[in-house]
Amino acid sequence: MNSSPLLQITGNTCVGLAALVFLFPLQRRLRNFASRHPSDNRWTMPVLGALIPVWLLLLVALLCMTASGGFDSLRVGRPLLYAFAVGASVALATLTFVFIALYIRPGFTPRVIYTPGIHLVPFATGLLVVSSLNQALAPGFPVQWLRWSWTVLATLSLVICVAFVGSRLVRTGFGVREIVRHILTARDHSAEHLAKIGSLDPRSEDGFLQLLDLANRYRDRKTWEAATARLRELPDLATRLATILETSSGNSNAMGSALRFLEGATLTSDEQKRLARPTRAAMERFIEDIPAPNFTDGKYKKRTLKWGRRTLAVIIGKFTGTDVDFSPVMPALEHALRPDDSRR
Repeated sequence: MNSSPLLQITGNTCVGLAALVFLFPLQRRLRNFASRHPSDNRWTMPVLGALIPVWLLLLVALLCMTASGGFDSLRVGRPLLYAFAVGASVALATLTFVFIALYIRPGFTPRVIYTPGIHLVPFATGLLVVSSLNQALAPGFPVQWLRWSWTVLATLSLVICVAFVGSRLVRTGFGVREIVRHILTARDHSAEHLAKIGSLDPRSEDGFLQLLDLANRYRDRKTWEAATARLRELPDLATRLATILETSSGNSNAMGSALRFLEGATLTSDEQKRLARPTRAAMERFIEDIPAPNFTDGKYKKRTLKWGRRTLAVIIGKFTGTDVDFSPVMPALEHALRPDDSRR
C-alpha cells in the first residue's frame, strides 16, 4: 500500500486528535458520571459530545486509509469501500456507546467487564489506520491480521445495527416516508414552551399541573430546567406533589406528570422522606389500575412493562435509604402484565 504524504499526515493527525479527545474529555466525563451513579439520562449528551468527535476523526482517518488502498484486499470497488468505512464507523461508534451506557449504568453487573469494549474498539481502529499508513516504520507488524480482525468486528456490528433498525421499522410500521416527514416537520418548541412557562402561576392548581407536565426529561432541556425552576419557587412543592400522588387515579394525566417529574428530579433528603410513602402508594395504585390481561393487547402490555421497568425502577432508586419498602412494587408490575410468565 502506497500512502501519499497528504493522506498519511491527515490520517495520523486525525488518529492523534481522536486519542486526545478520548483520553481527556471523554474519560473525565465517564469518571464523573460513573461516580455519581446517575438514575437518569443526563449523561447522554455530554458523553455524545465527546464520543461523536472521536469517531468523526476516526472516520476521516479510515477514509484516508481507504484512499491509500488499505482495504483493497477486500477486492471490491473503491466506492463500496468508502461506504463500508462510513458504515463501519457508525456501527462501531454505536457499539462503543452501548458499552459506555452499560458502564455508567451497570445495574448489578461489575463495571470492569465493559471497560475493554470502551477502550479496545477505538484503540484498534486507530492502530489499524496508523499501522496501515506507516508500514515502512514497522515492517514486521501484523497489519493484515489486524485488518481482517477489525473488518470482521466492523461487519458484525454493521449487520447487527442494520438488523436492529430494520426490525424496529417493521415492528412499529414506521417507514422511510414517515421518518422523512418527521424530520421535515420537526421543530424546536423550546421558545414556545419557555414563553408559556413564564406566564404560568405555579401557585394556582392549573398552572401547577401545566408546569408539572413540562418539568420532565422527555422535554427539551431548556423547557425541563425552566419548568423545574418555576416549581422550585414553591415552598410547599413536596406537599403538593404528595397530594397528587395520594389522590390521583393511577391512569390520570396528573399522576403520569408527577411520576415523570420524580424520574428526573434531584430530591433533597427532606423531600425523600416526605414523598417516599405517597410515591409507593401511587405506584401501587398505578399497578392496580392496569387492565386485566384479557382486556389488553400485547402491544399495550409490552409498552407499559418497558415504561414501568425503566421509570418506576429509577424512581424507586431515588428513595433508597428511606424507611419505606418498595420491594413489592416491581414484582407486582411484572405480575400485572405477565401473570403467567414462569420465567419470573
